Amino acid sequence: MTPSHAGQPPEHLPPTAQEHGHGVVPFIPQQSQQGLVRPAAVPGPRQAPAEVAAVPAIPAESFDLPRPVLVPEDEPVRISVDNNRCHIYGICQQEAPEVFRISEGGSLHYTRAVPAQFAAKTRQAARCCPMQAVKIEGGRTRTSRSPGERPPGNPLRSGSSARASRRRIVVAGAGLAGLSAASRLRERGFDGEIVMVGEESHRPYSRPPLSKQFLAGELAAEQLAFRAEEELDAHWLLDTGLVGLDLYGSAVHLRGGERIPFEGLVLATGVDAKRLPEAPLFSDRIRTIRSLGDAVAVRRAMEAQQARHVVILGGGFVGCELACTLRDHGLEVTLVVHSAPLLRRVLGERVGAVVADIQGRAGVDVRLGTTITDWQDHGDVLRLRLDDGELIDADFVVLGLGSEPRTEWLRDSGLDVSDGVLCAATCHAVDHWGRPTPHVVAAGDVARWPNLRFDAEPRRTEHLIHAVEMGQHAADALLRGPERAARFAPVPRFWSEQHGTRIQAVGNPSLGTDVEITEGSLRAERFVARYTRETPHGPQIVAAVAFDMPLELLEYRDQIGRSRRRSRALNRRSRR
Repeated sequence: MTPSHAGQPPEHLPPTAQEHGHGVVPFIPQQSQQGLVRPAAVPGPRQAPAEVAAVPAIPAESFDLPRPVLVPEDEPVRISVDNNRCHIYGICQQEAPEVFRISEGGSLHYTRAVPAQFAAKTRQAARCCPMQAVKIEGGRTRTSRSPGERPPGNPLRSGSSARASRRRIVVAGAGLAGLSAASRLRERGFDGEIVMVGEESHRPYSRPPLSKQFLAGELAAEQLAFRAEEELDAHWLLDTGLVGLDLYGSAVHLRGGERIPFEGLVLATGVDAKRLPEAPLFSDRIRTIRSLGDAVAVRRAMEAQQARHVVILGGGFVGCELACTLRDHGLEVTLVVHSAPLLRRVLGERVGAVVADIQGRAGVDVRLGTTITDWQDHGDVLRLRLDDGELIDADFVVLGLGSEPRTEWLRDSGLDVSDGVLCAATCHAVDHWGRPTPHVVAAGDVARWPNLRFDAEPRRTEHLIHAVEMGQHAADALLRGPERAARFAPVPRFWSEQHGTRIQAVGNPSLGTDVEITEGSLRAERFVARYTRETPHGPQIVAAVAFDMPLELLEYRDQIGRSRRRSRALNRRSRR
């Protein structure tokens, strides 16, 4: 689908398009000097976006690094934690230290009855819990409203003629980032229609357990649903494909020819698993594991084919976690990785080598610096030839080669979609002429934006907590507009588990050029590694990674992005 006027800047649009205002009319309260709450100014017709100025990274020590903004709640909540799910990653304590605490002995303690002033933090902890182990009962989100306005009663269902507003925001992508954005829009008091468009037939679910607890049979499909969100007041279009975007006409095009106009758009279509062009395309013995459907297919292959030997191609987190799950089920596993060591691009050589040792001790046949040169599907077995000439017979192969942003439907839209949707620091999508679009934002795995906590280089981040936080920020940015929206500068956080060893990280380790073991030791495989790099403002702390030290990692979160004074100790640091 080719949108109107995709080949020319918006100032060349015909008068009818220029005069038609599609700006979202937000209601976000602003604090005046007198302490009174007043509604934000309503924007007029949408103007041609101004060019994005190159914004350099700000020295971290010169300002207070912000945390994601939460919407306060009016009532207390009660919480419970499913001990069968909780793996003591400590994310809940990072989000709500007033409610959750990891003891020195490594157990989790929490307050069941949470006062209203901590309810929003607690709900955010539940959203960010890697295992979705926290359940919240009660509470009520305070929606933004004008002084004297009566709080909203039961929400109107989407599509109802009783809607107070005809405004519509489309969320393209029914995953966690899209769900997070839609929930924040309601929290902010947006009373127009929200349309959720998702290609899968499922409501939003947690993807990290797909290669672990779900594949192992510990969690059923219905247990993957996000527990922290109540039923969202939205119109759901599931099992629906997007084929085009008319950027300046403000409409998305669906498979089948349907056109949905919008006043605001959230792009949250996520990513697809990479495939190898030389691998057989239609073989049932070659799988990926990006979606619930993929995980179901892999589990069926394990059972129906009575698999004994599985080859995993790729040494990232997905490949390594799959190796753990399959070994726990007694399968022979060969992990073929074209680079060395495992997780090198994420954790660096020294720390990545520790993961390889853990995998090897668990019985995984790790082949580093190896590629597959030939694929032969013999029906009952898949025969692979390695670059050293060795032949390996496998019952099936799982590709864990990384991901590709789902932007094919946006290629002729006028947006910059090279390696994801390019965004300004506020999360507003950027067009081919380098200008932010006021009515379009992006969030989650598909978005590429400059995290000014580090520098002005746009990058993508693919983690669960990031999807939660960026979805929320994108919704706020859509309502506020590019000129009033804050810059999104989070601390990325992610985790993994390798044969019982918990790996947690804050920041972006791939940016580090130097690694220092600050606590514990590599030999004991229980340590904290701090990652730094040189900048004009001094050595910048870009990440910290902990192996089985969740409590010790807590103090590093607020250091990410800050610069350290040069010292002799730093001059003796270890290279990656």
